[in-house]
Amino acid sequence: MATCSRPSDRPPWSPDPTLAASYHLTIVGGGPAGSVLALLSARRGMRVLLAERPRSDRRKLGETVPSEIKPTLARLGLAHVLEGPRHREAPAIASVWGSADPAERSYITSPYGNALHLDRHAFDDSLAHAARTAGADLRVAQIIRFEPRARGGYDVITSTGQRTATGLVALAGGRCSRGCGLPYVRRHLDDHAAVAARLESSTAQQEHRTLIEAIPGGWFYLAPLANGHIVVVLVTSAMSIPGGRAERRQWWLALLARTTMIRSSLVGCRLPTELSVCDARASFASTPAGVSWFAIGDARLAPDPLSGCGIIWALDDAIAAAQAMAETSPHHMAAAMMERTRRDVADYRAGRARAYAEERRFPHDPYWQSRAGAG
Repeated sequence: MATCSRPSDRPPWSPDPTLAASYHLTIVGGGPAGSVLALLSARRGMRVLLAERPRSDRRKLGETVPSEIKPTLARLGLAHVLEGPRHREAPAIASVWGSADPAERSYITSPYGNALHLDRHAFDDSLAHAARTAGADLRVAQIIRFEPRARGGYDVITSTGQRTATGLVALAGGRCSRGCGLPYVRRHLDDHAAVAARLESSTAQQEHRTLIEAIPGGWFYLAPLANGHIVVVLVTSAMSIPGGRAERRQWWLALLARTTMIRSSLVGCRLPTELSVCDARASFASTPAGVSWFAIGDARLAPDPLSGCGIIWALDDAIAAAQAMAETSPHHMAAAMMERTRRDVADYRAGRARAYAEERRFPHDPYWQSRAGAG
């Protein structure tokens, strides 16, 4: 891979000294990967632009993260982002998968305590605020694109017509990331979509565990949120989702009625009137890096929601990228990113195939027949 030529006395991702406004690094996406990379880079004295898309585009259903996230955030000086009433502890994961008998995995033996049900808006906003406090230039509601510069790096053009320059670009916009003018290409591994409802519990004995239950046609998960709310999500094939709202609601409720553990946990909850449909496809960047740009987090490898490791992987990506920027050239960084993605995708596909192969109760169901070849 060829690299852009630059004066030898300038580091490969320095800002252009002839411009009053330019950056070492521009990051597209203010989620966990983008904000943590911005934080670490700003701490190293780099000029960082962190561009986040409009909040109305950010559909966050709530997410359960394993307790291993706690030491990672503590090492980054970010333990405080898990504090507050908007996040709830999850003592266990209970599943009906591969058998009609529920199985439970408790976090009581974990040295880091319980898992957490996150308010994703609050979590992401806390990380972005930490990056801004460290010195990153945070711009919300900015849509940007990049154009290569003759001297290396890229021009950054915002949706408002402003133009600046950057030496390096990180794409961190999640599983729906766009290339923004860069030769970024991603490949999807399935046709999953998530159909979600947010319910309010009126019972004192609200479920605190994360629940997962397989049924013909897909699988459900349930996660309790703050203020007595519960999110219930069906993961299924996008092609099976009815188009009309009323028809979709009846179809979703009919599938929910086929559950046992999750349905019994919703006693006392009002039936949902609105459902949201979100992209839940597992995917990866078949072109994860290039000349002075790279993808991290879900923009590089977006796992199946079943994994529950998306945020952990995003943080690891940000930490690894910050380290690579400090130690290597753009050429070697791009090559290392491509090799890392190749290994990670192979490992991920093998693990996902094993997980779906455990469910053999519905051999003639079209959804589960297609998952049998998920590897």
